[in-house]
Amino acid sequence: MKRHKDINRVKEGSAGSALSRLIRKPPRSGSPISKRSQTIPTSLIGSPNEFILIPIPSTKAHFIDAYSKGKWNLSKVPCPPCLQSSGYMKPPECYSEPSRLNAVSRYKDLPHWSEPTLFRKTVSKLKKVFSVSGVSISLVDNFKCYFKVETMLDMNDVPRCVAIDSHALLSQGYFLLLDASSDWRTAMNPLVTGSPFIKFYCGVPLLTRNNEAIGILSIFDSFSKDEFTEESCKKLQLVSRDIMMTLDSSIEDVRSKIQQRNSPTFPINNLTNELTDLRKQLGRPTSSRSLLVFEKDGSGGPYTQNHNFRFFKYGNGTHVNEPKSPVDEKHLWNLLFSVGSLKSAATILAKVLATNYTFDFVYILEIRIAEPYQIPREYFPPNETKVEAESFRHASRMIKLKGTHDEFMTRVIGVHGKSHDLQYFENSIHYKAFMSEFGVEYKNPKKNSTLNHGILMPFYRHNSKIVRKSSEDRKMVDVYLRSGGYIIALFSENYNKEINPDVVSNIFNHASMYRKIYITA
Repeated sequence: MKRHKDINRVKEGSAGSALSRLIRKPPRSGSPISKRSQTIPTSLIGSPNEFILIPIPSTKAHFIDAYSKGKWNLSKVPCPPCLQSSGYMKPPECYSEPSRLNAVSRYKDLPHWSEPTLFRKTVSKLKKVFSVSGVSISLVDNFKCYFKVETMLDMNDVPRCVAIDSHALLSQGYFLLLDASSDWRTAMNPLVTGSPFIKFYCGVPLLTRNNEAIGILSIFDSFSKDEFTEESCKKLQLVSRDIMMTLDSSIEDVRSKIQQRNSPTFPINNLTNELTDLRKQLGRPTSSRSLLVFEKDGSGGPYTQNHNFRFFKYGNGTHVNEPKSPVDEKHLWNLLFSVGSLKSAATILAKVLATNYTFDFVYILEIRIAEPYQIPREYFPPNETKVEAESFRHASRMIKLKGTHDEFMTRVIGVHGKSHDLQYFENSIHYKAFMSEFGVEYKNPKKNSTLNHGILMPFYRHNSKIVRKSSEDRKMVDVYLRSGGYIIALFSENYNKEINPDVVSNIFNHASMYRKIYITA
């Protein structure tokens, strides 16, 4: 790892001033993660020659957080070691749930849904082409999955926690289960174990112009399939785009097209007579939607099934095998939300965690990193000053500059704990924690410092960007790879303080709650 310089910008007198004295600027000659010789007051933390940093393994909360980001195709995700498979997994919220819900609200009550024939041909074609008995078009809000169009289900909605569409909402591209009864997430799902006994399922997202997934177009069947090709999934995606184009059209245009499509090309009287004769033979249909019951000698009253009983045990909103937390989640959400300030809420969260998990020093830190690179001019867009690193095709052409230093900035957002006058943190701890996958556990085996045990975890990372630094007319372009995010750190004076995976998972969940309200909202 290359050397770096630290730019610490904490205002004195702010909520984080107590911690500003704990973050020092390391010498330019040092490595950000090396254990270099230096004078650090042993009353706060151990020296770099004494403390050890252990990578934190993935926990339930880390897995759920990654599952919710929409960056994986979830069709064949195995059950991780941190979860015990019970045949049912509650699908989490989307990572950017607030903005997604705003998009759902714009489509949920469109007059298009009241047109019964609008998607009739689409449904019939999908059933025929893919040889399935079930098709649905759904919208998913924060509590329910609403089936705006469906066959085989015979229900208007289901709780979001049991809808297979809620998993599809999080999957990159599509969500495919050849046999839902053998998948660790859906084997005990009531839609699989009970009516409509779903086995095969394939769902693709309904995406807005801003790439927000508002719902799912799905096909399913009570029989499993041996295979379903990538090409078939792509065809389903094309249909979902057509559906969104229809929903984005004005209702006047939609009704005009329906009227043209339904204009009779043959005498309608004969058809009416034939339908009347057929009705006399079969009786009056007494159900609505997809389940038809004909009563020749009955009263002809409405006949519908009550599906609520089958979801009762899944409707409490808890996640299977989720560790118990000493913090009331609902109360914490209301408390953080009511503050209305990024810094004040961070201070409150630090205090809540310090109190409930018995840590002596807790803080939330913002981190920004700029790494200098060069790239041949022909590979960087000429009219752009910055590009998304994740989608940049020529990232492999970037060359890390030698003899330069990474810029490393830290900013305290919130802090709670004892005041440590004239004492300093080794800032490489923050760098290494942020660059790790799930965080690090700090230990000082000699127990000769004030803080001897703790954890530091990143709970949010910005999308990395490649930013043009120079525009001189030469072969190579100077650029910065800019990244950053937030970490939460919790320290104890007690070296034997127990920090088990459930504690780590709960703390990450609490930090993620703060992130949802103030960072990604």
